[in-house]
Amino acid sequence: MLYVIVLIPVLALMIYGVVKMTRKAKGKVETSKVIQMSSYQSKKKTSTNTNANTQACSFCKKKQKKLAFYSDEEGRVVGVCSDCRPQAERRALMRL
Repeated sequence: MLYVIVLIPVLALMIYGVVKMTRKAKGKVETSKVIQMSSYQSKKKTSTNTNANTQACSFCKKKQKKLAFYSDEEGRVVGVCSDCRPQAERRALMRL
């Protein structure tokens, strides 16, 4: 009878340990999906694409480095170059 009293807590501790270890292993698998931002930033800096910093104007479609952003009549965001800015102001678009 004494061995049953000792055996039950020992088995409970063993089961608890196995469950705890499997949960830790599952947690390690999930952390391997994390991407290090430092490696992403270094890849982005070494890009040889010269048009990486340019965006197209929403009105004339010319590539510009600096755009002014407005909200149009339907609530969409439009990027406007300096040449098309008077046109956006005539349409009374809200500046963002």
